Amino acid sequence: MRVLVGTLDAGGNTLPTVAIARELARRGHDVSVLAHDSQHAAFAAAGLRPRPWSSPRAWSPRAEDPGLRTMLSWLPLASDPGYGRDLAAAVERSGAGLVLVDCMIPGALRRVRATGVRVALLVHAYSGYWRDQWSRRSPMGWWLRCAGAHPANRRALPDLLVVTTLPGLDVIPNGGGPLPAPTVQTGPVFATAPGTAAPAADDAPVLVSLSTISYPGQRQCLQRILDALDGLPVRAVATVGTSVEAHRLRPPSNVTMRSFASHAEVMPGVRAVIGHGGHGTTMLALAHGLPVLMFPMSGHTDQPLVAASVAAAGAGIALPRTASVAGIRDAVRRLTGDPALRERAARLGERLRAVDGAGAAATALEALTPLAPRAWQ
Repeated sequence: MRVLVGTLDAGGNTLPTVAIARELARRGHDVSVLAHDSQHAAFAAAGLRPRPWSSPRAWSPRAEDPGLRTMLSWLPLASDPGYGRDLAAAVERSGAGLVLVDCMIPGALRRVRATGVRVALLVHAYSGYWRDQWSRRSPMGWWLRCAGAHPANRRALPDLLVVTTLPGLDVIPNGGGPLPAPTVQTGPVFATAPGTAAPAADDAPVLVSLSTISYPGQRQCLQRILDALDGLPVRAVATVGTSVEAHRLRPPSNVTMRSFASHAEVMPGVRAVIGHGGHGTTMLALAHGLPVLMFPMSGHTDQPLVAASVAAAGAGIALPRTASVAGIRDAVRRLTGDPALRERAARLGERLRAVDGAGAAATALEALTPLAPRAWQ
């Protein structure tokens, strides 16, 4: 096949997109990619040559702006017609027969569908979250319908939704309607498949890593986590990246600050993870058998659903991002000292390691051949 991938820098979506594109290329398919400049290094490391977007409005998820990650900031991105224009032009240029579009830019679907090629939508978060977002009562659903960009629109309907979640954890909120197209749940997609998880030593550090996207209150939450760790008999490694202004943080002596660290490389050597409930980070931690303490940064994401489902499975602890230092300190003590929590995380990790998300996604996409009947007709 000739496959065209359209993606954007939205945090945790980059690594699963790279992994699926790499698996398609490994199987001999001709894969081309349109991506934001900040994603190019990740695709290049996988042996792919991404091209930059030219038509969409400028987008950066990094600045620490108190209002940057409100729902209003995401709506124009989701319906931006520039993504569809660039993808349609790339289809004509490359002769692609299949386009994989990121679920964050459903506004591209209508233009891509008009080219006559097969279209799949990559959903890299809980399907329950997208059921809710695409419902009639959601601001996102209302906006997309007004813009003619809703994925359930007849002219924008994808042939397939590839959902990178574990069915046993995916949460469907009350009132969430069905997804708009045939759906396959592949399980989480990891950049590197986690190996067999060995229990970390009791003196191993804890990894602290909040979102690479900047959300309101994120720096303040991170500072309270650092304050809670101060004085505990726990070592920690905290990755900051560019989502917060690191120079404004006050780390204690038992916390090592790093601007960046590959989670796949760090997690085998830690005993627990403190994060934001992001799907990618949380599933990778659990795949390594690590219990997680989660502080969802935004109610406009699937982070609250991820945190709630993992806590309900007994493999993690969920706290609000406004939790007090004392409340965080108590949660860290439980995170590092509760053997039952560690055991449940280990059992969930076994299930996650048994999944080949990238392979399942590639197989589902291969089934969308031009000779196959359109499942939605």
